[in-house]
Amino acid sequence: MRIQAACSIGAVLLLTSCQVASFDPDDPEILAAIDSVLQSTMAGATTADVDQVLAAAEGEGELTFITGEVMLSGIESIRARFEDTYAAIQSQHQDILEKRVRILSPDVALVLAIGEGTYTDKAGWTSDPVGIGTTLVFVRESGQWRIRHAHQSIVR
Repeated sequence: MRIQAACSIGAVLLLTSCQVASFDPDDPEILAAIDSVLQSTMAGATTADVDQVLAAAEGEGELTFITGEVMLSGIESIRARFEDTYAAIQSQHQDILEKRVRILSPDVALVLAIGEGTYTDKAGWTSDPVGIGTTLVFVRESGQWRIRHAHQSIVR
């Protein structure tokens, strides 16, 4: 009986020591850090600045980007595609209509957003507004929040 009790107590202690440290799923510091990265990324998109848009994905991990039927992996292949797209664009304008940030752990967060956007080409023509749905996976690497996965859907 004592062996069974000791094993049970040992199992409980082992499981308790393996649990992830508690964290605040509404941590204001994490929310502010992620919001700062988003603001910088959106500012880059506004001026069609590929480097500023992709700065949030630099670092050790790999970025994956999905839109429509296209899936790109690796920052250099994504940069090349963005450069081709931005070559014809003078600016973009996006309004976030609704945004949710879900902190999954101290080092992983999801950003879910819907918005509306337009672009202006280099000739000065501005597109009709389109709906935009975005999901971003953020990972904290070496103390910095980085985007590691991005999915964007455009609704016309």
